[in-house]
Amino acid sequence: MKKTLIALALTTLPVAAMAEVVLYGQMKAGYEVNSSKVTGDDRSPYLNGIADYGSRIGFKGSEDLGNGLKAIWQVESRIHLGHSNGGSDGWADRDSFIGLQHDQFGTVRAGRISNAINANMDVVDAWEYSSETLGLGKFTRTDARYVGVAYDSPEWAGFNFNVLYSPRDNVNGLDREGEYNRGIGAGDKYSVGLNYHNSGFYAKYGFDYLKNSAIKYDVNNLGVVTKDHKDGQVHRVEGGYDANNLFVGVGYQYTKNTSSYNRAANDYAGAVLNHFGDAGVGDHSLTLDNQGQEAALTVGYHFGNIFPKISYAHGWDVKIEGTKEKNTKYDQVVLGADYDFSKRTTANVQAGWLREGLGEDNGKIKTTAFGVGLKHTF
Repeated sequence: MKKTLIALALTTLPVAAMAEVVLYGQMKAGYEVNSSKVTGDDRSPYLNGIADYGSRIGFKGSEDLGNGLKAIWQVESRIHLGHSNGGSDGWADRDSFIGLQHDQFGTVRAGRISNAINANMDVVDAWEYSSETLGLGKFTRTDARYVGVAYDSPEWAGFNFNVLYSPRDNVNGLDREGEYNRGIGAGDKYSVGLNYHNSGFYAKYGFDYLKNSAIKYDVNNLGVVTKDHKDGQVHRVEGGYDANNLFVGVGYQYTKNTSSYNRAANDYAGAVLNHFGDAGVGDHSLTLDNQGQEAALTVGYHFGNIFPKISYAHGWDVKIEGTKEKNTKYDQVVLGADYDFSKRTTANVQAGWLREGLGEDNGKIKTTAFGVGLKHTF
């Protein structure tokens, strides 16, 4: 049951002026340990500690405006219960917005809003974790939040859709006259989602179009370097069944000119930046012209309060600058179980194995991890 707070500052006002504010959130953390080994090297020391699994706290409310119309708002913030892994806690750094909602015509929101892939998908990633080895963090790396305006449709016979647009100046407000002054990743962003569910079966499609998200270098016979900005795309499809104690989720993702799941490809982009330089990158990370495909499968079954599950994910060799790079694929297995103490409190235990190619002639890196944690929703 959701708890409500009445702001103390309003207690002196007339009752009619008071607004109901809903407090909600999740507190979740655990103990994780992991170690990696690169081909030909000794295994790295085990890293362990208390990890946060994405704790958050939020406030939201609404006002009935009559004729099926409501004003809605939400402020949601990240909380780190364990080590932050370089992340930071900030006010309204998660989905935070204001908007209008109508029973028949849908919802319009403005603010910091999840793209369709983050808001309506990730069903196949049924894990709580910090280390990407203990969940499908590689597969879900395209989850994002953009500052923009969004529309969410009502549901028709199990179908609904959503769209989100983020203007480039909400990403980077630098000089709009110079193309390179905006920096890589500082263009307009578009997101579209389509969802369907019926009798436990579900299907979801998410699409992002990212202006100015990557760069392609060309070197002619005279050694002159030219570069072109490239637009990026993300396509993700998920489907499965979640009813009668059985859970099956399967997903496929295609990415172009955006962050790669392969660390060798990302390292190569950094090396190119150091070699050629790029005044237009600014504080934005460099992404080279690249393409990747990956798939994931999760299966689980509820035995009373116990939910054992297993995931397998695979990424094929990536393409960089139009050429397929050997030994850049990955394989991952995550195995574990949840135990429900109640509807709001769940314990988890899981182990993960991740093998990644580091590029041709560079061997592989193999990571093993284990985690146990607790989650409480309020």
